[in-house]
Amino acid sequence: MINRYIYSPFTWASAGFIVGLALGVSTISVWILAIGFFVFLIWLNYLGPANDDNEGWRFSGAPAFMMSWILGILLNSLIN
Repeated sequence: MINRYIYSPFTWASAGFIVGLALGVSTISVWILAIGFFVFLIWLNYLGPANDDNEGWRFSGAPAFMMSWILGILLNSLIN
């Protein structure tokens, strides 16, 4: 059950947005981002080789995580 939620790029995007919005541009935010990318790589290793039907969905989590983190930082700077 939890496998389906971790597999979704929307989950990764939500996590990146929350980190960017809550912490903005800070050292801890970048560390959390780096740890998130490391966890993503571990997750890809756990899933194994991709198939033609799930390759795009599987690899879209990391870019979604990064772009939503930047969007969160942008909104944080507009609020503060």
